[in-house]
Amino acid sequence: MKNCILLLTLSSVFFTSAAPAWSFLDQKDLASVKGEVGIAVVDANTKKQYLLNETKPFPMQSVCKMPLSIAVLRLADQGKLKITDKITVRKTDLVPLHSPIKNAIKGSQTDFTIRELMTRAICDSDNTACDILIAKVGGAKKVTEILKEAGIESVRIDRPEAVLQPESTDIKKFLTDERDTATPSGMVALLQKLYSGDLLSKESRAVVLEDMFNCKTGTNRLSAGLPPKWKIAHKTGTGRDIKGQNTATNDVGIIVGPKGQLFYVAVFVKGSRAPIEVREALMKKVASGTAR
Repeated sequence: MKNCILLLTLSSVFFTSAAPAWSFLDQKDLASVKGEVGIAVVDANTKKQYLLNETKPFPMQSVCKMPLSIAVLRLADQGKLKITDKITVRKTDLVPLHSPIKNAIKGSQTDFTIRELMTRAICDSDNTACDILIAKVGGAKKVTEILKEAGIESVRIDRPEAVLQPESTDIKKFLTDERDTATPSGMVALLQKLYSGDLLSKESRAVVLEDMFNCKTGTNRLSAGLPPKWKIAHKTGTGRDIKGQNTATNDVGIIVGPKGQLFYVAVFVKGSRAPIEVREALMKKVASGTAR
């Protein structure tokens, strides 16, 4: 198959050498982003797979807000907190860059439920909501511990956004730093565990999936490649451009078709020197090649 990437598999939740593989990207597509690409796509029904750099770590950026919410909900399932509990958010808590929650703070502070903060973190990709939830859990290290206890590997949260984002400006170091990264295969395994009900109670699973289906970011990425009547529960991540190079552009999700089709997808791009439209076009093509 000239100019095509046709990849075999590794052992994991899905990844077995007997599983068939298929390809919908060629070398030209991959070269267009002028960066490193990591992809894992699994058809839950046929077990077909598309894998590229699936065991390499990629910066998650705001994709982290989805596994963070899973960690919060696991604590709720254990009775250690209630998502109806309220947390006071002060204007002094605001994290730089993307924090639309600032428009909802009346005066110097406003109370939000944990549920509301999770929605703002996933649907709006709010950095302040993210950092407050990390603190509520007990810190970034504790979040990763909770994920590991749940059997989630190769997905790690090490820093709050208030620390990570300033440090990302040293892009050469950031792109080789394994902190706050996920592998495509690790992320797809997480999505499978979530959707199948292995991570959370029925009620908590419904909470996080509702937010993921309502995610408002990345409309030109995976969701743009889906036919009518297809749905996606997803989370995006987008880093800054530093000296003409982008830190990370990502989209991961669960694609559901009208006839029971089910795909788990993770697309990560790091260090790209191409415009965001090119990076997003690659993700759109992955989704359109999947949902057909």
